[in-house]
Amino acid sequence: MRALTIKTGHQRGVAIITALLIVAIAVTISVKISTSLQLDVRRTSNMITLDQARLYSLAAESWAMRILKDDIKNSTIDSLDENWAIELPPIPIEGGSILSKLTDLSACLNINALIDPTGKVDTVLQARLQRLFSNAGVKGTPEQAIKDWLDADLQTTNPDGAEDGYYLNLTPPYRVANRPMESISELRLVKGFEDPKIYHQIIQDVCAYPVTGQANTININTASKEVLKSLAVNLTDQIADDIIQQRETDPFTTLAQFTSFNQLKTIITNTSGLSFSSENFLLRTQAVIGPANLVVYSVIHRDTNGIEVVSRSNRVY
Repeated sequence: MRALTIKTGHQRGVAIITALLIVAIAVTISVKISTSLQLDVRRTSNMITLDQARLYSLAAESWAMRILKDDIKNSTIDSLDENWAIELPPIPIEGGSILSKLTDLSACLNINALIDPTGKVDTVLQARLQRLFSNAGVKGTPEQAIKDWLDADLQTTNPDGAEDGYYLNLTPPYRVANRPMESISELRLVKGFEDPKIYHQIIQDVCAYPVTGQANTININTASKEVLKSLAVNLTDQIADDIIQQRETDPFTTLAQFTSFNQLKTIITNTSGLSFSSENFLLRTQAVIGPANLVVYSVIHRDTNGIEVVSRSNRVY
């Protein structure tokens, strides 16, 4: 009788332990299901808000295209006092805000235009890039490395060019692009610009966008001070400041008006590519909705035939 009692107690102990294990497993499974459900809900919510932010960025594109379309109807020049150039404060939307800013891509030097559609080097732009880099304190002739990065061949331009032979010996190795840049940030991969300090010295004055229409023009009414100085060796800081001060009150409308200002005709010997209107613009849109923070860069091309978005990228331009 005693042995039977011990046996029954032992069985009860096993039953309790089994029950506890079942409860523990059930709790673990419940917690896992609950956690997965929460993650799914959060993931779905993030996807919805990100989609909303993306739609707002597309709406901003439509707004920018309308502004630019109206501008070309009402004005023959583009300057920084026009509606498209006015920076607006963030616009409140449900659950967040949206901030859009239009800038003129003709205010900087388009690196992609260094190689024309026929594969030849644009010598005028090459000289301007060389002066820009020299004024920024960049040593050598790094525009040669840019030329090798863009052109279709694998022939190294001496002395500062670079093709696969140079890039494949780096750590990590990579190949030369041999095509136009998709983003100006790609310049960080080019020989001579690996140093972040050098890159940030010139990044505000160069850009990279598709070679369409007037892709190699410089708008005198919007160009930065450093871009203006790149037009000629003897174009000093003071002359560039005078140009900027003049265009703030009275934007230039013709080449003759510009070259007669401060006798620039004797300083700028090559006026090729100079313009007072623009065809290419960059729209930066930041849409913040809840946890979603989406930044979209849109390159907009506008001419007398119409207006369209030619490229779009997230986070990086």
